[in-house]
Amino acid sequence: MLPWNELLANLAIVALATSIWTAAHSWMDTISLTRQRIAFGVLMAGATLIVMSVQFQFTPGVFLDLRYTLLAVTAYFGGPLAVVFPAIVAVTKRLHDGGAGVWVALPHISLAVASGLFGFYRGKGTCRALPLLLLSLAVVFSGTVGFFVMVPYAAWPGMISKVVAPFSSILFVSTFFASFAISQELKRQRLAQQNQIYRAVFEALPDCLNAKDLDGRFIAANSATAALMGARQADDLIGKTDFDYYPEVVATSFRNDERRQLTSNAALTVEQRFVRPDGEEAWLSTLKAPLRDASGAMVGVITHNREITVQKHLELRLAETRRNLADAISSMADGLAMFDAQDVLVFCNTKYQSLFPVTADVRIPGSPLRAIVQASVERGEVRPDAGSGATDIDEIVSQLKTPGLVRLLQVADGRWIETRSQSTKLGGFLLIFADVTEAKENAQKLEALNQKLESLANTDQLTSLPNRRAFDRQLDAALFQAGVSDTDLVLLMIDVDYFKLYNDCYGHVAGDEALQKVASSIDQAVSGLHGATVARYGGEEFAVVLPFASVAEASNVGKLICAAVRSMSLVHQSNPTGHVTVSVGVASIMNQREARKDALLEAADRALYQAKAQGRDRVHVDTVVAPVSKHGRLANVEACCGGPSSGSPTC
Repeated sequence: MLPWNELLANLAIVALATSIWTAAHSWMDTISLTRQRIAFGVLMAGATLIVMSVQFQFTPGVFLDLRYTLLAVTAYFGGPLAVVFPAIVAVTKRLHDGGAGVWVALPHISLAVASGLFGFYRGKGTCRALPLLLLSLAVVFSGTVGFFVMVPYAAWPGMISKVVAPFSSILFVSTFFASFAISQELKRQRLAQQNQIYRAVFEALPDCLNAKDLDGRFIAANSATAALMGARQADDLIGKTDFDYYPEVVATSFRNDERRQLTSNAALTVEQRFVRPDGEEAWLSTLKAPLRDASGAMVGVITHNREITVQKHLELRLAETRRNLADAISSMADGLAMFDAQDVLVFCNTKYQSLFPVTADVRIPGSPLRAIVQASVERGEVRPDAGSGATDIDEIVSQLKTPGLVRLLQVADGRWIETRSQSTKLGGFLLIFADVTEAKENAQKLEALNQKLESLANTDQLTSLPNRRAFDRQLDAALFQAGVSDTDLVLLMIDVDYFKLYNDCYGHVAGDEALQKVASSIDQAVSGLHGATVARYGGEEFAVVLPFASVAEASNVGKLICAAVRSMSLVHQSNPTGHVTVSVGVASIMNQREARKDALLEAADRALYQAKAQGRDRVHVDTVVAPVSKHGRLANVEACCGGPSSGSPTC
């Protein structure tokens, strides 16, 4: 019969050591894992010493204890660092006690430690039931296998029934329940740590997170939820509903969303608008998910709220800004078209389409720029070379895309469209189209007006010949050209003889008519000469510029002019000849690069004076402006029909 007092004492010691460890383990979280394992090993070493000191006798001469349970459990949950303490105690105590079974007990101790360490390294002290059962069986084996070594085979049946079977049961039960108790404590501790972490995360969330039962009562909530609902703390919400904090309309809306989630049995995302207790409007982005128990049955709703009031206000302002921008773009006087990096139209306003009615159906988002240009050319809406000189479609596209390039297009109905391009940050470009038809027409009118004003400013109104202002410009240009090309230049000064007497005799109206006829006669006389220019120099005086002409040629032109005026036979009673005549003075530049305008005018004027002094109605070449001498002075040459030796000859 078993000695139950000693057996119960062993079991009590194992249970007590296990209880002490499970009770003390919770506050050991503050120390390191290494120190925890050392403490565990020291505790189990003490328990091992005690159980070995209160052994129980199975049969005469056979003393047993539960050291193997303590060794295996210590190794399984604490590893080698923990088991070294009870192992040393067990070996030392067993050697100290001596006896015939000492050399069997030592292998038993080793097997118990090894079985625990195997479980430690294999499963890292896992708390599942199957590993604990296997550990218990390993302890049974390590604690009983020695009997079969020491006892003869013939005595095995009696040994099994009297010793092995009862001892195996005690080892199995004690090991399983001790390891189970420790595993449950470890599991509880891990769950507590996880719950603590979850709770910390739960409370630290800036968003509202809560759970409700099927009736809409709060069963969990974080501080953000309490702050949103105006509660003092999260615990104040437990057991209450939205109807305790919101107006009935708002609370009913929230409850309807929960019912929809419960009905659908799936996660639901909604936007919820409500009014805070302080009267401020707010928005929530809410996720509602089912809350299930361990069996999978739905027991409530988990709600995650993120306040999006600021975001919603920004969205509303953005939408309003977009509407205003769209209205502004639509009312623009210019057409606007935006293209992406692939030259595809992504946006345009109605003005852009109205500027090109023939291809308005193509000018829509999604159309490539090349297709738009090609359609416009093929339909005859825009001439490919209108305003730009480009005849190739690809070249037109390239010009349209060039930033800063202003391009002018003329459409089939005669309108002029100006285009400007601007690059965008995303690699695309923006085209702006402006109808500049009116500006173009006004510019053309202004140009015509300017030309007319220019003509009036440079034309003598009486004779329609160039006036003195135009003459000065033309003479400057002729002098410059003569200097550049190193050619001759002749100036003829022409004056109507006795014209003051003509006015006195016939009146100014008749005098104006006479000047008009003289001007026309002079103009016709030189009209066939290349580069010849006739101008009214002032009053009854005219001037003719003859480039590339020699002195003899200029003299003949002067004679031709005199003859032409005489041939009109305009009656002039105060003129000795009885009709209107003119006198001509000629001055010439011969191969002079640095001729002076004033010198040429003075020479022509002197020649005219000589022609009048010699009897009028004649040509006189008085002074020829010759090349600059080596002394830097003009060489005067009197060249006329008689030459310099003939005094003041008449040509």
